[in-house]
Amino acid sequence: MNEKIFAILPRRFSELISQKAHEIGMLEEIRIRKGRQACLVAMGKNHLIDLVATDAEMRSILLAVSHSSLYAYRDMIKEGYITLDTGIRIGIVGRATVEEGSVYGIYDINEFSIRIPNKIKIQCSEIAQLASDGSLLIFAPPGVGKTTLLRSLIKELSRGKNAKRVCVVDTRDELAFDLEEKGLLVSILSGYPRKSGIEIAVRTMNAQIIACDEIGDERDASAIIDAQGAGVPLIATCHGSDIRDIFSHTAILSLHKNKIFKYYVKIERCEGFGLLYDVYSWERANDAYKADRSADDIDRLLADNS
Repeated sequence: MNEKIFAILPRRFSELISQKAHEIGMLEEIRIRKGRQACLVAMGKNHLIDLVATDAEMRSILLAVSHSSLYAYRDMIKEGYITLDTGIRIGIVGRATVEEGSVYGIYDINEFSIRIPNKIKIQCSEIAQLASDGSLLIFAPPGVGKTTLLRSLIKELSRGKNAKRVCVVDTRDELAFDLEEKGLLVSILSGYPRKSGIEIAVRTMNAQIIACDEIGDERDASAIIDAQGAGVPLIATCHGSDIRDIFSHTAILSLHKNKIFKYYVKIERCEGFGLLYDVYSWERANDAYKADRSADDIDRLLADNS
């Protein structure tokens, strides 16, 4: 994995990052920044290092990750990332060119965020049992381990004598990393938009479980509701630190009102790569949401009377 990453970086970056990685532990992210120090993320902690990228080095990295064909990757870059064939996702930010409210292109790139998937075994048998019982949504802020847990669940559910047919809708070509084990009963739909992928998983692949990452828009919601109508459970992830957070997304709230998810699994990171789970039933999540709404109503009344 490191060889793939180091192949796209200037040699002086590769040498220092490799040396630093031995000191700080397993790398999760490398942030290369123009005119500012680079940052390594390991074990959930940030480590600034004395590497500052030049304009020429930023251009060199961009050409390397796009295989010298920026046009071929134009649509991905507009979305703010490029995914390598090893599941490594590279976030790209700079100045946006906007037309009619949509990003048309990005130029003057000033930062690359290289997210590194690692082969980490997570004990998730209890969560896998929940997934066998009904759809579940995993949520946490970015970088906690949602995708890593999702991969572990896919492996747990698709292997052994009770293996289920799991269809993985891998929109960004990164979820399938570490799912190459020959005995897994997994079908990978790479690069499909979530809506199209979910529809194909139900209608063509006869999936018993569908897995996808980072849901959140209305198109996702309509496809998921249709899939539930066909009786196919879903395991998905979304960003959010608590129930109020995730229900602030109209699409997630719509899914909740339609009782799509039987369980909501909040995860928190403990020492190293360990995870703590807090499982909400639909009823508990609904109570938490109503309690928050009541608090909002009280705040509004106080504001109106002040």
